[in-house]
Amino acid sequence: MKTANCPSCGAAITFQSAVSILTICAYCKSTLIRHDLNLENVGKMAELLPDASPLQLGTEGVYRKARFTVAGRIQLRYSQGVWNEWYLLFENQRGGWLGETLGNYAVTFIIQPPEPLPLFSELRAGQTVTLKGRVFQVANIENARCIAGEGELPIRVGHGYEAPVVDLQASGGVFATLDYSEDPPLVFVGEQIPFNDLKLTRLREIMPAGWNPDAGIKAQSFQCPGCGSSLTIRGQGHTDTLACGTCGSIIDIADPNFRILSQFNAQVTHQPLIPLGSRGPFEGVDYEAIGYLRRRVTVDGIDYEWSEYLLFHREQGFRWLVEYNGHWSLAHTLAEPPLVTGYGASAVAVYQDQRYRSFQASQPEVSYVLGEFYWRVQVGERCEVVDYIAPPLQLSVERTEKEIVWSQAEYVEPETIQTAFQLEQPLLPARIGIGANQPSPYDVQRPKFRRLLWLFLALLIGAQIVTVMLSSNQRVHQQTLVFDASTKDKTLTSEPFALSGRNSNVAIDIAANLNNNWIYLELALIERDTGASFAISRELSYYQGVDEGERWSEGNSSDEAVLSEIPAGLYYLSVEAELPPTAPAVACTFTVFRDAPSWSNFFLALIGLLLFPLLFRWRAWAFERSRWAESDHSASSQSQADDDDDD
Repeated sequence: MKTANCPSCGAAITFQSAVSILTICAYCKSTLIRHDLNLENVGKMAELLPDASPLQLGTEGVYRKARFTVAGRIQLRYSQGVWNEWYLLFENQRGGWLGETLGNYAVTFIIQPPEPLPLFSELRAGQTVTLKGRVFQVANIENARCIAGEGELPIRVGHGYEAPVVDLQASGGVFATLDYSEDPPLVFVGEQIPFNDLKLTRLREIMPAGWNPDAGIKAQSFQCPGCGSSLTIRGQGHTDTLACGTCGSIIDIADPNFRILSQFNAQVTHQPLIPLGSRGPFEGVDYEAIGYLRRRVTVDGIDYEWSEYLLFHREQGFRWLVEYNGHWSLAHTLAEPPLVTGYGASAVAVYQDQRYRSFQASQPEVSYVLGEFYWRVQVGERCEVVDYIAPPLQLSVERTEKEIVWSQAEYVEPETIQTAFQLEQPLLPARIGIGANQPSPYDVQRPKFRRLLWLFLALLIGAQIVTVMLSSNQRVHQQTLVFDASTKDKTLTSEPFALSGRNSNVAIDIAANLNNNWIYLELALIERDTGASFAISRELSYYQGVDEGERWSEGNSSDEAVLSEIPAGLYYLSVEAELPPTAPAVACTFTVFRDAPSWSNFFLALIGLLLFPLLFRWRAWAFERSRWAESDHSASSQSQADDDDDD
């Protein structure tokens, strides 16, 4: 640690890092370059723009079990807003950077790339770049400019320092920045990391006047320079523009004079369902609604519009609530690009081992804005959007010439929105149709339904096994009767046989010596003493032959007739047969069983039981068909994909 005095104001200057070459005097804002113990004043550094960052000089944290201290900061402006680069000094004197953009945090370290890098002018959003054997995707291309700084830094920068930068993303949350302010470009590689994982301490505790200590959001009011309406800034330092709902002015709130960037004339004024300034808990964090916009796509001359609400929290950053036809989703940006394979209806995006199917592609335009946003929003601006779904989740990629952003959304029930923001009933619109990522109620019910199906199937099989085991299946009589032309219109009877025991069924097995012939039988089981009769009929047929060297057959020469609940007694069979006029004699053997195991009821119950899965599957299919009716792809192609997944 080295100490010197500021050549401008005489204040004591302390360098914590041996590699730091620049510091900004905290008292006079002079930019000082270190030459060993001599300090050179190279000019004044501009004042930092007010922001809502929870970090400050002296903030401490942990990254991969290594402790660090925030030693300096560069504040940069790019086309869509402002971001901070915090210089980190680790306990082993290693230096690193903590990028803070829109509530996202990335820890990076400078490296020396082994391969040559493409020119800045050659890069496009979505393009791939290889660094040390790892494939990165170009996520953002900006011409940034340093506007202020504080603390000590390992590089020489000043107000107006230009920095053409390219942000890269790779699988596993790996993050990189190419800084083309030097030749060859500086390369910083690290990873995006959640705020809570940094275990930050000594955060900014004393808020300026007007800061809300609970939400950490500075609420500043001013008058619209376009119409004089009272406007409120809730995300100071994190948002760049504010749209006036009265006159349509879009105002640069980073400009102390609140310069009007553009104006739009809305034919229809929209009132957000969630009032701006409302707070609601999501994922254990209280977010505040600070911006509202509507987007529109036109398909076959029909306009389709939906609403998007920008939510903000000082530490966790931004989230989006998207509402279309009464369906809601909560979205956040991703730290790594999913892997996309296939094309059209077969396109699949894979993220965290979850497969998402291509749903639709569009080019929506912003049709209405109200409140604050972290970029210079304009009515009429467009981007390319592709959606992939795995209900209740959805992946979306928004692409412009300079930026590609992936986000993940999760379906939220309207009741959750109602409760979170304490909205009055019935303020939220009723749901229309099926949402793109609306979870199917049948997916939730499927495990329970499957368990019940297996339970009832097991009970049915168990009951049949018990029935078979308890059935005596006693053969009580067997006799052969011959039928020919002479027995036409005659009734043949069997010898009497006794049926004993409780009321139970009687099974009559019939076996005939048919060959290319048929026989129709009218049977009656008659109790000899009472004359009680139980009638039943059967037709048997059997044909066979050879066709082009192939033997074939059809029909059956045997059958079974079952009579239920037959009481005990002395019975005989009465049989009347019908044959073809020229048919030969047919011998039929009748075998009578008492208390035979019955399978007909079992199979009827089994068929009835299996109808429920078919009905369940049909309703689930109808639900998905309604969902995919809104897609760019046919429901049939997705049904085939579902079948492939089931296989």
